[in-house]
Formats: sequence, C-alpha cells, structure tokens
Amino acid sequence: MNELPDFNDPFPHLIIEETFDNVECDLIWRELSFLLNKLHSPERYYAAKNEDGSYMTNAKGMSLDDLYQGDNRSVSDILTILENKFFNNSQLDKDLIESNEYWNTFQKANRDFTKIRRYVPGDDYSPHRDHWVHALISTTFCNEEDDGGNLYFPRHDYEFETRNNKTIMFPGWVEHAVTNVN
Repeated sequence: MNELPDFNDPFPHLIIEETFDNVECDLIWRELSFLLNKLHSPERYYAAKNEDGSYMTNAKGMSLDDLYQGDNRSVSDILTILENKFFNNSQLDKDLIESNEYWNTFQKANRDFTKIRRYVPGDDYSPHRDHWVHALISTTFCNEEDDGGNLYFPRHDYEFETRNNKTIMFPGWVEHAVTNVN
C-alpha cells in the first residue's frame, strides 16, 4: 500500500491509490473471475431497501461471509488479503487514529463483513446509509474503465471517482450512492 493520505473534510475518509500489489491483484482477480457468474440479486446479499421494501440497487453481488463461513474464510484469497491489509495491520491502525480519532471505531470493531458487487451499464445504487457499519471500505476492480459507477455523497456534493485498484474508507452512516454506470 502506498503512503496514506487522509481526508477529514467533509467527513473522515481515506483514499488509497494502488491498494494491492500485483500478486494480490492476481489472486483477487482469480477469485472474482470464479465468482462473477455466481452472483445473486440484491435480496440475497443484504442490499439496502427503500421504505416500500424495494431494493435500492439492481446490481448483482454476494456476501463472502455467507459463502466462506467459519473456518472456511481462509479458503478465500480475497478475505485473507483484506484481513492482512486492513484488519491485522497495526501501522494502518496507528496512521488512521493519528489522522482522526473517529477511526478508533475501526480499530475497536470486532467483525468485518465483506460483499462483492458487480455493476454493469444501467446499474446504480440509490443514496442510503449503512448505520450498522463503522467503517465502509470500498475497492474498485475493473478490466475496463466505464463512465459512472462513482461513489457519490449527496449531502456533501462530494464524488469519489472509482478506478481500478483504488479504495476509499469512510463511515457507513454518511449517506452515499453509486452513480449510474454508462
């Protein structure tokens, strides 16, 4: 992981360019390629809902925690790499807390929950909050760059341009959306 620039305005967040090295990317892509044709509709991976009960996205996805339960987590290269990169990384913890004390919530978290989601042209995710998520970590992997598919924070008019191997960490309770993929 490169040097970690931190951002505190308009809310605490961290942007990481080139999050994973080439070996990690190859392992992640291998697993993603295997899983892509097995993704589920939103009701199967706990997508956010509107007040009327309809789902806020039509993108397909999967909960890796449901797929690799218990001791089977170590079977997943994705979960293993994420655990080492984000959750068992004392230097990252130190850097985050130095940038903003909000990140104590990340350090004190006792569980992670990992979803993969695939956005294709026409997919988006309506503005929502994940009140139960202390820190949301979103990394983009793409073979080709599409237009759209950016993370957008409507209450702050702040847009995070998604690109391959780029990560943003932010509080789940900050309203966020995914712009339409063209």
